Amino acid sequence: MDDERVYWIWLAEAIGQGSVYAAPLLKQFGSPRSLFEAGSDAVAPDAELRPEAVTSIRAKLRRSSLTVAGDILSRCEYRGITVLTPADPAYPDPLRTMRDLPLVLYVLGRLPDFGTRMRCAVVGTRKMSDYGRRIAYSLGAGLAFGGAVVVSGMALGADSMALIGALDAGGEVTAVLGSGVDVIYPREHTEIYHKILAHGSVVSEYPPGTPPVGSHFPVRNRIMSGLSDAAVVVEAGSQSGALITAKRALEQGRKLFAVPGKVGDPGAEGTNDLIRDGALPAIQAEDILSEFEFIYKSINVDRAHRQLHNLDFDRLSLSAMQRTRIGAKGAPASDSVGSRAREVRQDARAAADGKFREARAKRAAAASRNDDAARTAEPVSEPVREPLRDEAKANDFAQTLKQTVNSPEKVIPAQKTELDMLDVPERKVYNKMKPNVPTLPDELVDDETDIGTVMSALTVLEMAGAVESGSGGYFLRVTPDDIMQSEND
Repeated sequence: MDDERVYWIWLAEAIGQGSVYAAPLLKQFGSPRSLFEAGSDAVAPDAELRPEAVTSIRAKLRRSSLTVAGDILSRCEYRGITVLTPADPAYPDPLRTMRDLPLVLYVLGRLPDFGTRMRCAVVGTRKMSDYGRRIAYSLGAGLAFGGAVVVSGMALGADSMALIGALDAGGEVTAVLGSGVDVIYPREHTEIYHKILAHGSVVSEYPPGTPPVGSHFPVRNRIMSGLSDAAVVVEAGSQSGALITAKRALEQGRKLFAVPGKVGDPGAEGTNDLIRDGALPAIQAEDILSEFEFIYKSINVDRAHRQLHNLDFDRLSLSAMQRTRIGAKGAPASDSVGSRAREVRQDARAAADGKFREARAKRAAAASRNDDAARTAEPVSEPVREPLRDEAKANDFAQTLKQTVNSPEKVIPAQKTELDMLDVPERKVYNKMKPNVPTLPDELVDDETDIGTVMSALTVLEMAGAVESGSGGYFLRVTPDDIMQSEND
């Protein structure tokens, strides 16, 4: 085939998105086409590729199909999706130096000018408080007023509030998805999605049509931080998935900011810990913009300050939530409150901390009641919220929202001794690791466990204290015993 992009797609699909072998293979062969023409057996051990890794890579390359890659490229061309590879001048320079660089970026819309525009990733909890809602919206708006591009994940909660704030301020945004760029997730964000396409870009390393799978989200976080000059965490608990983005930002040499929260508030534990450990506090957008004012001519802190003066962000952010129909009564069937409840649960499971806590809560509840009661238990429905019709209802809505989002699950945080609470993928990955032997994620991939599942499992295991991450993308198992599989698993 003459189109070089086919070979990049072939390699990406072969080794999986987020593979730490991406850069070493490019270094060894120069290009995916050279690797394809040399054949899988040409992959040789070197300083970055262990013999066991080479065996795994060869097997993956043999299974990968150039025809499938060609079909993906054809679908992209038919749907108007731009396909960028590191060989393309338009490929974002900030991503080129990553060991696990995306071999392919699928793009809808217009990417920012990475040479002249400052980019800031804004992330936070999906279960934001009133405080988090106001701050996320105001940061998005302030960054846009100051000339920065807001990067986020379009997830429920703080991520999308920051995007809405930037869009309302007339700014440019980039959303990085854990699905194909043509898959809107969550479905409630259809309006936001189309606004993003009109004023920025939607980016993913997953081919069009790829559904949102939980293991994709920790993998895509490295792209959000990698595309950005800085990352700010608005609101996050001690086990929040937003902290994964913060960690990757530090590893990539990006400036890290965190919004201070009330001491003792569970939703502020993660951000306060980041500040204690060296992250810069961000009270307002100017705190972030001022760090880049002398690097980018497009940044204007004074303009941001003037535009933000006397704005009522509580009212504006509530209005933004109503306009985007998140949880609003009377939304279309596909965007109903019931649908939102399902999406919230799915999206929570997408982050490793949510998955772990959900498993603990479910099993703890099962242990406290008999089997018959457990089988007949009815799911708890979310409250239906009336749309805002006038200013008088704003306070009532704010109070209802506050009561809803400030009711955290009563579960006990994961502890190192509770490894029996892990699900099958985490147990499998854990048992494949040798105690105190540095292991790359790709070495844990097999026919039944792809790289996304491995990365998600490692995140859960790290939160449980069973593994530790180190430099160079390695993970270390720090507890000696294998986890026994339950007969019911």
